[in-house]
Formats: sequence, structure tokens, C-alpha cells
Amino acid sequence: MNLLISNNLKTIEKIKKIEPCDVALSLESAVLREKQKKYELVITDGFDASQFFKNTITTRDYLKKAAEGKETKIIRQEVISVWSVKGGTGKTTLVKRLIDTADKNARMLVVDFNFQDGGSDLSFMLELPVVPHLGMYLKEKTKKSFFESLIKYTENVSILQAPPKRSFVKDITPDDVEEIIKLGRSAFDIIIFDLPNTLNEIVDTVLANSTKRIVVSSGLVSEARRIKELEDSFIVIINSPNKSWKVYYKDFECIPIEQIEKIFK
Repeated sequence: MNLLISNNLKTIEKIKKIEPCDVALSLESAVLREKQKKYELVITDGFDASQFFKNTITTRDYLKKAAEGKETKIIRQEVISVWSVKGGTGKTTLVKRLIDTADKNARMLVVDFNFQDGGSDLSFMLELPVVPHLGMYLKEKTKKSFFESLIKYTENVSILQAPPKRSFVKDITPDDVEEIIKLGRSAFDIIIFDLPNTLNEIVDTVLANSTKRIVVSSGLVSEARRIKELEDSFIVIINSPNKSWKVYYKDFECIPIEQIEKIFK
């Protein structure tokens, strides 16, 4: 059974003609209903329900799929952070593999927080133009400037790239990070953050708001020990044939890089 959040009678009638569903007239009512009953899909009509439900679709997209005779596929909304405890682990290469592996029906946003003068590795790897970039959004901090700062990389993937100079993001705050996530959730199914191999309030904010936290390891025992000391739970991606890590497999949720598609399951 699906749940429709709408107070528009015509919309309610259109959706119900396609298949039966429960109806909530407000977001508050929808949250209460969901506590009593689990829904396969939440259909939203002008409501931003992404922070309360993971399986959402807009009425526009739902009706479009129905008109095309396509099955409405549930894509679980995710915020995935990719981090490492040291440099040189292949973190950015992993982000590229996630882009290539994800469901092509999922709308994906990749946010690059590796700030360095001259541009980031991801920008060079994906051969992105110099502009637009994150710094342009931070200058105005509006919904309009956010979407204008995105680069359309493929039909379903957009990139919010790091700026070519650190000075463009020197004043970024945790509140800015949370707003980026909020805006991203309003339009994308999957948000992937490419994070620097450090811990600061910006990285901490991303990790705290992530549904999945990935730490990429080159297979060194010293990395395993450092990861064990972290408070948050991480999925460890082993980007190395080093077998000395195997003794630590029981301590972590470990995925070999060859099985990266498991991240989306």
C-alpha cells in the first residue's frame, strides 16, 4: 500500500484511479500514519517529505511513470559519505565507481569537499569545467544558486564540485553543509560526499547526516586500528589485496572493492 500526501482533491482522484492508496492531508498527518503502518511508497504533492521518509516520489514523477506504463520502482534515499583515515587509498576513484555502479534510474548528486588550490582530483578525473562550483553557491546561499552551481555529468548524475581555490570556501559552516544536504534531498535519490582524509566540523556534519558512512582502506593494519577508535559505524571498503586485514573483518562491515555494488543494497 502507498501513502499519498496531498490536499488537492483532483490529484487525490487521479492517483486513486491508478491504484488504491491511503491519503494524508498534511505532512504531520503522514508522519503519524507511518508510525502505525509501513508504506511501500510515499507520493508527495508539493511537500518536502525527504527528511521523514526514504521511499518518496513526487506526484509528477508517479503520474509520468504510470502514463508510460512503467512500474514505479522504489529507490531508497541515501546520503553516502566516502572518507579515509589517510591519503592515497583510492577514495576519489571509489566515488567514480559508485557513480558508474548506481541504478541509472536513481537521481544522484555528488558533492566534492576536497578543497585545494588548483582544483580537486575528482574535477580532473571527471574532466569537469572550472565553473560552476560550490563557491558560487556559498556566495548567495539560495535555492536558485544551489541548482545553478550543479554540473550535469550524465542524464541522472549532477556534480557540486570543489572550487579551484580554497579562498572560495574559507567561510563554509556546518549550517551550510546541512542546507546543502536539505536542498540535495529535495531533488535527488542518492547524495554522495567525497570527503577529505581529515576530521573537522565540516566532515563531522556530513558524517552525522549520512545514512551510510564509507571509509576506504589501503589494507594497512594501522588503518584498522584507527578505524576501530572511531565512534561512528562505518562500512570499510578494502582497496588492496593485503590479507593482513582479514583478522579485522569480524570487527567491521567490510566489502572488497570488487563488490562495491553492495553499497546500494
